[in-house]
Amino acid sequence: MNKQRWKEIIQEVEALCAIHARISQSAECREFNSRSARLLQRLEDEGCDLLADKMMNLLAYCSPKDLSQCDSVQRARDALERLRDVARENLEKYKG
Repeated sequence: MNKQRWKEIIQEVEALCAIHARISQSAECREFNSRSARLLQRLEDEGCDLLADKMMNLLAYCSPKDLSQCDSVQRARDALERLRDVARENLEKYKG
């Protein structure tokens, strides 16, 4: 992958972090889940296996509910942070 693609992935991960931080309704949770699934597909298509694995872990925590708060908010937040860190590390390879 080239530098621009890594930047796009990081932007999408950052957007997911922002969305996750403000989720207050189940519809927003489902949108987060759907957008995460689209990023997973892109990561798989790009051959980013490590990031795809981390995204699958994130999606394993996500289970949108209609009447109650998510039970896995902190685990999902931690998974997003790890995903962002790995993506940034890959981008750093292009800054030398």
